[in-house]
Amino acid sequence: MRPRNPLQVRDREALKRRIETTPRITTHSVRSLAEVAGVSHSTIGDLLTGRKKRVTAALAQRLSAALGAPMEDLFMPASSEFANADAKVVEQ
Repeated sequence: MRPRNPLQVRDREALKRRIETTPRITTHSVRSLAEVAGVSHSTIGDLLTGRKKRVTAALAQRLSAALGAPMEDLFMPASSEFANADAKVVEQ
């Protein structure tokens, strides 16, 4: 079953940098982020490698909160089955 209104990572490299620079996430650890966000470390790894492209709004919200970032900075609506998960954020 597909989640309603799925989201996708805006920019995997930006997500990696956020993990590396977030003080709450010890030693730049995927496992640490997973623990803080309440998800499995394999879910975080799959998002970072692109194996998992879509997440629920609830998961996106937990990850964003754990990283101290607005959800819209890290995630965007998933537009289709072939949506580009690497879309870059336009600087404003």
